[in-house]
Amino acid sequence: MAQHISLYVDLDSLEINRSKNITGTIYFIIDYHRYFPDEGWDDFLVIILSWWIKSIRSVDISRIGTTYKFDFMDGTPEVLVKKVSEDQVEMNFSFEDDLNESFKGTFLYKELKDSLLSVSKQVIRELDRNQWIKEDIDEFKNLVLSLERYPFKNHT
Repeated sequence: MAQHISLYVDLDSLEINRSKNITGTIYFIIDYHRYFPDEGWDDFLVIILSWWIKSIRSVDISRIGTTYKFDFMDGTPEVLVKKVSEDQVEMNFSFEDDLNESFKGTFLYKELKDSLLSVSKQVIRELDRNQWIKEDIDEFKNLVLSLERYPFKNHT
């Protein structure tokens, strides 16, 4: 049986730093009570969400058994996403420096993809509201649009 997965971004936490990178609070919520990397985790939102969209699109077109990585920029957390069927993925949540804290679960692919898309669209609205303009923001917007319009096989 598939577990619940969602992605959370605290839109009030978004900031643009001196290097013009967008940072904010982002983490996965597993089965409504477990957080990864941690509740309140801050990272480079536009950069990692862009990476994750590229990975999720790769998962969709890959063969069963193929694994992709959802990287973070800050710290050592990583999420490995393995396609186990056309509608399910196995996700392994770990810290490279503390494998004792690792855990995994099986999730509906569509739930993961929809959560990533929803959070990304919320971030775009906040970026536009703040009138933040940067080249990687434009690339992020294009990736979100492609994720939204891409005809995922067997997942519509």
